[in-house]
Amino acid sequence: MLNRHFSVYLIAHLLPALIGFVAITLYTRLLSPAEYGLYIVGMSIAGIFFGIFFVWIRLSVSRYQASLASVDFSGTAAVAYGLTFAAVVVVTPLVHIFFPEIDTRILAAAVLTAVANGGFEIAQEFMRANLRPLKFATVAIVRAAFGLALGLLAVTAGWGGVGLLTAVGSSYMIGCILNVASNGSKCGPCDRDHLMQFARYGLPLSLGGLSVAIYSTVDRLMVAYFLGADAAGHFGVAAELPRQFLVILGSSVAAATFPVVFRSLTGEGLAATRERLNENAELLLAVVLPVVVWLVMASDQIAGTLVGAEFRASVALLLPIAALARMCAVINQFYVQISFQLAERSALPLIQSVATLVLSVILMVPMLWQFGLPGAAYASLLAEASGLAFGIMLTRQAFPLPFDAARLFKVVLCASAMTVAIYAARSLTPGAGFCSLVIVSAAGGAAYAAAALTVNIVGVRATASAACGVLLRRLRVPAANTYSGV
Repeated sequence: MLNRHFSVYLIAHLLPALIGFVAITLYTRLLSPAEYGLYIVGMSIAGIFFGIFFVWIRLSVSRYQASLASVDFSGTAAVAYGLTFAAVVVVTPLVHIFFPEIDTRILAAAVLTAVANGGFEIAQEFMRANLRPLKFATVAIVRAAFGLALGLLAVTAGWGGVGLLTAVGSSYMIGCILNVASNGSKCGPCDRDHLMQFARYGLPLSLGGLSVAIYSTVDRLMVAYFLGADAAGHFGVAAELPRQFLVILGSSVAAATFPVVFRSLTGEGLAATRERLNENAELLLAVVLPVVVWLVMASDQIAGTLVGAEFRASVALLLPIAALARMCAVINQFYVQISFQLAERSALPLIQSVATLVLSVILMVPMLWQFGLPGAAYASLLAEASGLAFGIMLTRQAFPLPFDAARLFKVVLCASAMTVAIYAARSLTPGAGFCSLVIVSAAGGAAYAAAALTVNIVGVRATASAACGVLLRRLRVPAANTYSGV
């Protein structure tokens, strides 16, 4: 069931990621680094607002709606969202008062994006928790398409980074409307006990969400503060490229596995839950690690093909470091964190995220001053890796995560074969243009696929055999009909 759901959720996340990838390619050609830097700063502020005010509702829905499918928590979530929206309205003017250096237009667009994204993500969480992957996929893809269309309209109209940020926020608002419409405007009752349950479980996570949001964006904000919007634009593109792939893939795995894990704990016991977690870990590493290898080994070709000329040198330099940092963050977010949710130990992710934030700031300042943009990238990598290690240690106090070394070693073996193949192809294919990128990518992908089939990671042989069987049956039916009609 995990692989069946994963395939749908992969499409639901992969197509928006490809749209986002196209968007980066276009925006880095249409916007200057300074204007793109304003967009990066605005998205960072939006991420902080989202982490503070809306993550607690999304995580509560994920935890309780997935576990209790017979109970409708939508009314409770709607009331929680309304109360949170009122808090945002009160807090936003205070932010403007205490941080007058933030451009009013950027702040307004960032708040719009955070509020709209909050509603969109909570509604999508209900789709995921209730195992409705097709509707989840449809809304996600349509939202991403609107984001690209509105973003291009804003950029070509000359509205710059602020216009692009507003366009992205508007696309999330459209996504909210689509989710409400697809549900027939039905909303369950608000139960006071459920609301208090959400508050007890989720509100402590708001502090964790704040620290996570800050340390996830502190590198870009500090680069903008110390080096200016132009440098933030360069750094932001290098950080965004791995995010487009790795977070999307991690989200696909989580969307397919987290509800099943929660229901296993409720209905099947510890042994079944640990087996689901082993499947989760293997699947997550199997889809994330090859992308990291590709981003690291083919960084020159990716930068030379997919971003604008003004960004290519900085992206080629920073992309390998950013990819490794993002991999650590994805493993933490989409595997380690489920331990805390299963045990309902909401204080532990707060401790982890605060420690990671403090370490990130401590590392960022001297390394940024001493080494510039590469120093900021290495500081992020060290902070994310240390945060991951600390999180794994904390899981011993929550729900201990299983570790199947044999499964994970097979994935690493496949990634090693891919690394060798890309290195060989890169040595034989000079240049950093489109043709070189295609050859390097094809060589790495073929090597990984062959190795995966050989060692049978995530049961890929059975999946491939079933797919071939379906294809062969479909090819045989027309032939049989044609013969019988003669």
